[in-house]
Amino acid sequence: MNILAAERAVLDRALPGLDGWLAKLGHVAAEDPESQVIEEFGKAGGGNILIPERFGGNGLSCLEGVRLQRAVGSRAPSLAVATTMHHYKVAWLAQVLDSGEADRVLTDIVSRRHLVASCGAEGRSGKQLFAPGIEVSPAEGGLLISGTKRPCSLVRSMGLLTLLAPGPEGSPYAGRLLIVMVPADAPGLTWEPLWGNRVLRAAQTDAVLLDRVHVPDHRIVPLGDPDRSLPRLNSLMLLFLPLITAAYLGIATGQVERLFLEGRGAAVDRLAALGPLETASAAVEALASEVDSGPHDEMLLGRMLLVRYAAQRAIAEATDRVLELLGGMSFVTSGDNVDLLAASRALAFHPPAENAMRERLDDWLNGGGLTLV
Repeated sequence: MNILAAERAVLDRALPGLDGWLAKLGHVAAEDPESQVIEEFGKAGGGNILIPERFGGNGLSCLEGVRLQRAVGSRAPSLAVATTMHHYKVAWLAQVLDSGEADRVLTDIVSRRHLVASCGAEGRSGKQLFAPGIEVSPAEGGLLISGTKRPCSLVRSMGLLTLLAPGPEGSPYAGRLLIVMVPADAPGLTWEPLWGNRVLRAAQTDAVLLDRVHVPDHRIVPLGDPDRSLPRLNSLMLLFLPLITAAYLGIATGQVERLFLEGRGAAVDRLAALGPLETASAAVEALASEVDSGPHDEMLLGRMLLVRYAAQRAIAEATDRVLELLGGMSFVTSGDNVDLLAASRALAFHPPAENAMRERLDDWLNGGGLTLV
């Protein structure tokens, strides 16, 4: 089978044996919240693959990461989606931290095989993408943080929680945007169930609660004036967007692969289902190569957003065909196909949502600037 051959080759090189294990496990078992797929991924060193080699990681490029996430998504949707939240953040930390800070933070993540949970703004309509949604106050030797971050993936297997926070008045960080890194076992950090959907249940996506959590100075990294930090935040999105899009393209491609394996439909039907996914994946790969070579500018971000939204429509077209071609008896006797279709559509719910960006992209395409917040 040549479908996903290049992608699975990357996965085999980076994490030997994982693809075969996931294939044997099967997507139904992999999507069980008790499956331990995320924990096994972490134990295998999966969290280190996008960390540069100078810090002890595998040093995969963004392009290789895109291929790997598509391969993982085809086998274990929740694993692909959840680990994207780790991968893009550690790759970004390697870019934005100075050499000393990066060495201290990333070598610790590698040596402990930590998975990093990444919390942005809460999932509320109209919420600004980088709004902190938490209370930060000065404290002896650091800061105190309180609030609730939701949704947040990897909550039960994370070793470290990262978030962006404003420097409070009365602290050495006043007026600056901060990267805050909180150990998962920090006093005052807990989690509570949030995820109620039956799809993507193994992604460990729940709510993180922070009750006067003390974060020492050595776990706080200032990014500088918030207004001058936008290029760095755009760089963050330029790592997130290709990886998350690839994960969902993988979920959809895994469904189309079944048509070929089972000989469902005519050749024209199978090709029509796969074609849009291959087209979208090729576009994502091309832009991932530009992420690797730089610069991380507004032009690249705008094109990445357009490709991401086009991928959502390609996924919808492909998975609709899959459900129809698998037939009515498959629909009647099992809900697995419908669950996979629903899981593949969740790309639409990751920030920045298309409906929030249409006017901004239209302005940008007409010669204006592009902003995410």
